[in-house]
Amino acid sequence: MNVRAVLNASYPRSEFVAKLYSKLSSGKITSEEFERGIEKAISDLFKLLKRSGISIFTDGMLRWDDIFNPLIKFIRGVKVNGLVRFYDNNFFFRAPVVESRLKLSDEHPFRNWFKKSLELAKKIFGGEIVLKQPLPGPLTLALNSINNYYDSLESLISDWRSEVLEPLVKDLSNVGLGVVEIHEPSLVWRDVSNELVKLGIKELTYFIDYVSKIGVDVWILTYFGSLRRLKELIAEISKAVIGLDLHTREKGRILSSIKNYGLDRVMLGVIDARNTLMENSVWIKRAIVKALEYGAREVYVGNNAPLDFIPEIIASKKLRKLGKVVSIFTE
Repeated sequence: MNVRAVLNASYPRSEFVAKLYSKLSSGKITSEEFERGIEKAISDLFKLLKRSGISIFTDGMLRWDDIFNPLIKFIRGVKVNGLVRFYDNNFFFRAPVVESRLKLSDEHPFRNWFKKSLELAKKIFGGEIVLKQPLPGPLTLALNSINNYYDSLESLISDWRSEVLEPLVKDLSNVGLGVVEIHEPSLVWRDVSNELVKLGIKELTYFIDYVSKIGVDVWILTYFGSLRRLKELIAEISKAVIGLDLHTREKGRILSSIKNYGLDRVMLGVIDARNTLMENSVWIKRAIVKALEYGAREVYVGNNAPLDFIPEIIASKKLRKLGKVVSIFTE
């Protein structure tokens, strides 16, 4: 069996990291000193992951404010607007205002950031690891944009994919990226129409086909809603690892999607990123066993959504518990 513990998306900023940002904004440290501090924080996170038995992970997105920023600062045709609420969370982000045709800037920092994080990961782990790059999906980008240029949402979704995400993944693949983690909560969000969901799925199929040809695997994470609403549409993107949020209202039935739609590569979102309560070990084990019984041949187990919603001390405890539970299946 192939069962692995994973860290998805962002990790909460520690007090040390929060002070780094404060000192940078007040001019008390230089950008070089800030970068050295961030690299130390990423190294500390990697050491925690290694102790916890987690070898598939992100760098915690410690240089990012959220899933959209600073990505949208490096897109031609976009300016950054004021704060907008992220779905129904007490979390706000700066939205992209689309003023002209989208285009990824050649001056973006993400290539260097990923390269540095990969070097740190290899140095700390020494053995086999997978460092993922989280990015927002085309539908989620489009629905969280303020569109002042495109005639249709379909064109906007398509250009977020072809003019921004695909060129960025190609850039990152040149410095060692092997897995891109696409965040698409809009696919399962209750207020998104079925027609828009179909457009989102169509663009994801194009994206998966493109990046697979350059040797990059795709994970698609959906959260804040039930994957069951996609029904047969999910088969179109089942080549990717599909994230299942097991902390929605339908958590008792979501696992059945594996059996009903023939999913054989899944990420079980057993760690609740919006609740400080610790998960029950027995329940996590049962979810893994059920996924295997339903036919999944690759089962990844991690957090259902970005961990920014809970304190860092709680997140670290949850990750340690996750690694301990999953180790039963890997010994």
